[in-house]
Amino acid sequence: MRNSTDLVTYFSSFSKDTRMIVRGIFVWISENIRYDVNGYLGRSSMAPCDGQSVLTCGKSVCAGYARAFELLCRDAAIPVKTISGFSKGFGYSPSEPISFKQNTDHAWNAVQLEGKWHLLDCTWGAGYVEWEKKYFKKAFDEFYFLTDPKEFVSDHFPYMDNNIEESQKWQLLSKPISLEKFSSNVKYSPQAFKLGVLPVSHKKAYFEMRDELQMTLHSTGNEDIYINSRLMLEYGQKVQENATFCYQENGLFKILVHPRKPGMYTLDIFGKSFLDTTNEGCSHLMRYNFKCTKVTDKNHEYPTVYRGTFVEKCLLHEPLNRRLPSKTEIQFRISSPVLQQIMIDHTYFEKNGTMFTGKITTGAKGHKVNILGKRTEPESNWTHLFSFCTI
Repeated sequence: MRNSTDLVTYFSSFSKDTRMIVRGIFVWISENIRYDVNGYLGRSSMAPCDGQSVLTCGKSVCAGYARAFELLCRDAAIPVKTISGFSKGFGYSPSEPISFKQNTDHAWNAVQLEGKWHLLDCTWGAGYVEWEKKYFKKAFDEFYFLTDPKEFVSDHFPYMDNNIEESQKWQLLSKPISLEKFSSNVKYSPQAFKLGVLPVSHKKAYFEMRDELQMTLHSTGNEDIYINSRLMLEYGQKVQENATFCYQENGLFKILVHPRKPGMYTLDIFGKSFLDTTNEGCSHLMRYNFKCTKVTDKNHEYPTVYRGTFVEKCLLHEPLNRRLPSKTEIQFRISSPVLQQIMIDHTYFEKNGTMFTGKITTGAKGHKVNILGKRTEPESNWTHLFSFCTI
């Protein structure tokens, strides 16, 4: 069934509710139309983008997804508009500002329900392109159906017919933002909004720093969350291990970042709810690009942080360098409101309120130092908190 009128009749047979018909159209397009990767990359003729052709051949690029949605809504007598503009999709880099001199790169839709306009994106709701491997990954995402305009503008900026005043109306915001602000703001993933994790200190996606950076994020959600991060040299995408340190303090997430040399870097932040019991890793939340202009301590490494530190609400006060001098007495201080025991190599720390203090003499060079913690419950096990190494 690929004819637009037949499809609308099919959707209407299940419900006469306009919202449910619109949802049926969104889901059907997202599930049945595949992104034309080969056409986009010029490896074959691009599939047509008019609505009926998209429904017939089953593949297109973003303009085709949007026009197919528009066609089906019009056949269902539902007010609809195809919107084009700038997006933070493939090719977007926070260090390269978006300007009106560039061509727009994306298309999506607005639909009117009960007199109110809403935004949606069938293309991004359908899945995503694995650009390195050059194929379309089908992955339905509910986030892009009737998305909150305040969240939608994180990565969609309408711009049509060289008319910014008219285009800004389709942000559906009481106070539309400028292209300059859109370009400089951090792009948040759907999961960032779902978990309610947003930055407090760094709201611009590109900045400059020196030596060490501290970022602060907060969570507006009701779930306990685990946060981690990854630092890469922007050119060559080489990961710098132990160059970031994530912890939670006073209800806020803190991330310390210490590059090992000056240069351009990409910082990715990931998160996962404790309620998520799947074996999948943390979801990508946001990305920053920054330029590091100076590094004084080029050998600095942060301790390895395990998920248990967030579960047990641990805060490492000292030492904050993973590289410990060998055969040297080192003092450790860790606070946790829930743990009753903390140890290193069977050396138990002294507990005073929520603070644990302990001293150990490190072993020979290359020895791994693990910090473990335990609650008092009979069934509780020792949990890995942090690890260091001797040099």
